[in-house]
Amino acid sequence: MTPTASPTLLWGADGAFLYATWLARDENPSTIAERIQHLITAYAPLVDHAQWLTTRNEPWPEEPERRIDLVAREVVRDDLGDAEPESGYSLMLTAAGERLRFDVQLTAGALASGRRAPSNSLTVEIKEVIPRTFTGDVADAAIRAVIESWSPLVAALRDEETLIEAGRGGWSIPVGYRTWIADSVGQVATAADGIVAERLAGGSYLSAPDGWDADAVVGGMLQTFSANGLDKIRNT
Repeated sequence: MTPTASPTLLWGADGAFLYATWLARDENPSTIAERIQHLITAYAPLVDHAQWLTTRNEPWPEEPERRIDLVAREVVRDDLGDAEPESGYSLMLTAAGERLRFDVQLTAGALASGRRAPSNSLTVEIKEVIPRTFTGDVADAAIRAVIESWSPLVAALRDEETLIEAGRGGWSIPVGYRTWIADSVGQVATAADGIVAERLAGGSYLSAPDGWDADAVVGGMLQTFSANGLDKIRNT
């Protein structure tokens, strides 16, 4: 894929934010490392095959055993600094290519799904290094890679304006210019005017026109949710 192959998206020029979440499941440093590797392999063309670095400025290892060790070291700790593996593993990885920079932050492996908000989640911030290099192809590839590598319940890609306009958090299904909802959460049989609904990886992939402003995106997505009886992720 070439990141400049499709029209530049003005809504992502100041940064695009991808969010995905899932319920507690059988995750450990080995499976988490495998999912991370799957994701950064898919992202490689988008960052010009740049090296991925941790917050300690360490390269993401090439050897599978060292990847597992790195994840295990990033176990969540309590206020006293004691390891809490039941709360999962939390880490950030960054890659800066010639055109785009990707910052990935995740918490995975938590045994409890969370009360007010999900315990297991992943966020990706995409920033332009060179202006006008965030495109439709990049947006679609970025969210598809998360869906395929992490098998979440929901995923959404949006800008800050859309995030603020939607005002949704906790267990609410997120809203974005691109929103994906797993069939286990609910299926989309009808969509609001202008919203395109497609089948993708065992779920519904909703796309809003890139020329819409935040108000129109939020309105169209929420109308689609309502028409299909969708609102929150079932967390039990």
